[in-house]
Amino acid sequence: MALVHYEDSDDDDDGHHHTSHHASQTEGTISPIPHAPPTNANAPALKRKRNDPEEKPDLPPLPASFHDLYSTNTRVSTRDDPNLHGGRKRSIPHVEGNWATHVYLEWYPSQTESNTLSSLISLLQTSQPNNSSTPVIQPLLQSPLGAPLPLHISLSRSLVLQSPQREPFLAILTSYIRKSSVRPFSLKFTSLKWVSNFERTRWFLVLGIAKPDRDELNRLLNASNQAAAVFGLPSLYTMNKGKEVEGIYTGRKKGSPQKTRDQHSGTAQAGSEPVLRDRSEAFHISIAWVLNEPGSDSQALLQNAEVVEFMEKEVGEMTIELSVVKAKVGNAISVIGLNSKVVEEKGILG
Repeated sequence: MALVHYEDSDDDDDGHHHTSHHASQTEGTISPIPHAPPTNANAPALKRKRNDPEEKPDLPPLPASFHDLYSTNTRVSTRDDPNLHGGRKRSIPHVEGNWATHVYLEWYPSQTESNTLSSLISLLQTSQPNNSSTPVIQPLLQSPLGAPLPLHISLSRSLVLQSPQREPFLAILTSYIRKSSVRPFSLKFTSLKWVSNFERTRWFLVLGIAKPDRDELNRLLNASNQAAAVFGLPSLYTMNKGKEVEGIYTGRKKGSPQKTRDQHSGTAQAGSEPVLRDRSEAFHISIAWVLNEPGSDSQALLQNAEVVEFMEKEVGEMTIELSVVKAKVGNAISVIGLNSKVVEEKGILG
């Protein structure tokens, strides 16, 4: 819903009213000129001061749950049309009765952090060779209208649930997250790299993440993969025979990745306790994207001395705090607190 601009009520007082006060003559009659009432120089000023800081108290910040209420973009077509989305393609086609599902950790950068990330993206864009094959880097920090957007760390593949599976999946996911005993924790960034999505239809500029002190990311990923396995859904970041992490690819050139036994059966059978594997190198936060695989010049820029210094001195100093896991099922977002047993569901349709 677009915001509508209304003229300020003081505009009339400031001389911006466009009604003419000059006499107009029609068929020989003259309209009288209105006269302003006499003013009292000693009378107190009644006009509201626009720039008085005391008249503009700071508004309280929006609650974190507000951002979950309107998480779905406006649908502009009933079919998948990449031309409407900058060339992007849906990874999961829309089918009636299917619910696209994603488990993740969310981070809303502050204005200062967003400015720092924007500077990093601009540094890479301006340092690329200026030719027609140079990809235009599309930031993920703001909406087309300039509103700040959240960034995320994936804890699941893009999953598909049937309607009757929605509530059972959330209940089982919550149970496994509780069993992981993860409490709120903080993260820092360590690296910058290009990776593709599973379908290799887009490449993302991502920030690598340092392994947290109590291995919280691996524990939460394990919980999410266990919940997916109960429903026979694929797991995220399962190592295959080629030592390649499933769901994130950095070097494979041709063909599609071979499906592994874990991809077919999940991380483990329902109710079992799989071995916790270290997938720390796979966790990341995407900050920008391109449609085609970055060439060798773009890859080499990540090791440029100026970029490396910026990462160390600016991005490396950031610390993000995480206290909830989110599960988006369709357009409804469920919030699973890491320090609470409450699961709160938000969404336009509930």
